[in-house]
Formats: sequence, C-alpha cells, structure tokens
Amino acid sequence: MIFVRLEFVTATIFKIYVTISYMNYNPIQFSHDLVKGRIAETLFEQMLRDTGCFTILAFGYEKALPELAHQQHTVRQEETMEIIRRAPDFAVINNHNHEVHLIEVKYMMHITDVKVLKIATQMYESWKPSYLFIANPQGFYFGKVSEIVKLNGVIYPLNHPRISEELQSKYLGLLNEFIVPTP
Repeated sequence: MIFVRLEFVTATIFKIYVTISYMNYNPIQFSHDLVKGRIAETLFEQMLRDTGCFTILAFGYEKALPELAHQQHTVRQEETMEIIRRAPDFAVINNHNHEVHLIEVKYMMHITDVKVLKIATQMYESWKPSYLFIANPQGFYFGKVSEIVKLNGVIYPLNHPRISEELQSKYLGLLNEFIVPTP
C-alpha cells in the first residue's frame, strides 16, 4: 500500500512524501532468499580462497552494518540508504597484480537478461567500477557491471585463468547440494 502526502512549502513549491507500507512483506520468504544468497556468497568466497590467488574482504552492508540491513524495511529509503544498500558484497584483491575489484554476488535460479540488467544498472549508478557474480544451478557467471549494462543484461559464464573449470565444477556441486531447485 502506498500513501502520498503533499506539503506546500510556498505557493509554487511543494514536497511529496511517499510512504510504502510493507503489508506484503513475508519474513519467511525474505529469510529463504537471504539463506540462498549467503550460500552463494560463501561458495564464491571459498572458491576464490581455494585458488590461493586472492584476498577476499567482506564489504557489503549486511556485513559492515548488520543492524541497518536488519531494519531495511523500516528505515526511510533515502538516496544515501540506497547507495549503502547497494554496496557490493566483497572487495577482492588479486595477490599477483594487487588490483582491487568490488564484486556483488547473487544467486539466481533462472537468469534472465531483464533481471541481470536491473541489478547491473542499480550497481552502475552507485558503484563504478564494480562486478557481478551470479551463482546458478547450471554454473557461475561473471562480468563487469558497465559491460553488462552495455550488453542489455547479457552476462557470460565465469572464465578466469586462476579459477579452473574443475574448481568451478566442485563448487557448483556444493551449490546444488545445498540449494534444492524449486519450480
């Protein structure tokens, strides 16, 4: 349910306040999705650690500001809150060339260009440059957010010289062991 309140500041200027009521908020579904996301994050982190080539630092607001994440449905959704909420999950340091990349990790049962483009666009607005990693029952996908936006949501399978197909296969097996596909 959406409530709108108009407040006239002067005769020609007025403010519009929008309050969104989370009457359809389902805490069980939220928790279910949260667990899937955390499994994907854990597998991503462990897979990169397993290579011995990366330092992985938790970066997202769920880890840095857990109380804010817990209260996200009651806190006013202002611009600053949106930027904080969209913080990528990890800062990943390549131990060989010392490059740092901000990476958002998502789990998607079904990847569509529309869903990927929406996530990439939101990230691109707040965090440049950043990357998107998607865990899916069929495999792992990875791309630079700016490229995903240019390609209208197309994201390619993970292809990195330090993350072998064999290693990916092991972690994909774990993913599918812990997340049972639902119709």
